[in-house]
Amino acid sequence: MKQNIAVLPVCVALALSACTTMDNKTQSAGIGAAIGCGVGAVLATLTENDAGGGCAAGALVGGIVGYVKARNAEVDEARQASEAAAKVKGAKVAPVQTQQVKVVDTKANKTETVSAFKSVSVDIPVSQVDTPEGREAIRKLEEYARRTASERGETIDLTVAAAPGKGGAAASKVTLQETIEKSGAGQVRHTRVADPSIPGNVQRITIEAKNRSRVEV
Repeated sequence: MKQNIAVLPVCVALALSACTTMDNKTQSAGIGAAIGCGVGAVLATLTENDAGGGCAAGALVGGIVGYVKARNAEVDEARQASEAAAKVKGAKVAPVQTQQVKVVDTKANKTETVSAFKSVSVDIPVSQVDTPEGREAIRKLEEYARRTASERGETIDLTVAAAPGKGGAAASKVTLQETIEKSGAGQVRHTRVADPSIPGNVQRITIEAKNRSRVEV
């Protein structure tokens, strides 16, 4: 029992060290690192092996697990936001797009491939934008963008595109307005564009994240 208690500070130190390279959502899910540390230490003690080594191994695996859980949660939350938009009369929702990211644990020499959120796009009829359902759908999409930006500590793009107005028939997409909204450690870049490829009766809302192809935890 004494051996288990003595190794707890080591577990905490390892978990905190792993969290320094993680975004907020990963850190929250990365409690798995501390749990992994404790489980590894207990198992090592029960099998009369080195508790500190078991703690380290458990924490390292927990770090990868935390990152995977964080990205999976982002994808699930994007689907929930888009499903809410799908309830708007006449709305069309494109499937949530993901990107493959290699997650590397340099200490444990382990690599996993994770499907990270890339983008989600929703077409809302112009006639429904200012209805209670339309406003609620837009609010949930904006909320998702802010939360993801805050938890990642990165820039998330939220683009609202519509067909050019009368007398403004552009041959290509034109940026009309761009603003930056701070959100926690990150920011949301709001962009309004006139896009001739968009049907005249809809407003397209797209949320997009930029992912690195390789991440170390």
